[in-house]
Amino acid sequence: MQSSFVLFFIILGLLFGKWRRYQEYYATLLFWVTGNLLYEVLLFHHRVWVFHPVGIDHLFLPNHLMVSLGIALVIYPFVIPVFLGKLPLHVSGSMCWILLWALLFTVIEFIAYVNHSITPHYGWSLLWSFLFNIVTFSLLVIHQKKALAAWILSGSFIAFLFIFFDIPMP
Repeated sequence: MQSSFVLFFIILGLLFGKWRRYQEYYATLLFWVTGNLLYEVLLFHHRVWVFHPVGIDHLFLPNHLMVSLGIALVIYPFVIPVFLGKLPLHVSGSMCWILLWALLFTVIEFIAYVNHSITPHYGWSLLWSFLFNIVTFSLLVIHQKKALAAWILSGSFIAFLFIFFDIPMP
């Protein structure tokens, strides 16, 4: 299941990505990958979602960590040139673009949930994923314009999630 998502985003990125401007997006890509890796480290023993290989995934993405790395190191680099490359200039257009991507990622998570390739834990739900996706894509836009502000806001959001979900400190 996860392998098909990887393939979907590679094709999407190749068809619609603004690859000429990739260097402009590189720092924001690293910001996103770092956030994903922080999740893996900080919540190693208290993950609010866990990936499970289904079908052919066992060959390429045999466990949660490999799926997560596949997402961070393959999907994100193909999403960034589409998401940031096609980002509308006006605020209302940007908000709709963020909402569209948050919905896309949430729908994909729903498909993964139905196919048993992801399970939520500790009170996490699709609603939380949708809100998380809105925050994530908003932070990517902010990071592209004001990196320090994005780091401060993401730290605040992480602190909120730790408190709200009563996540023990590692």
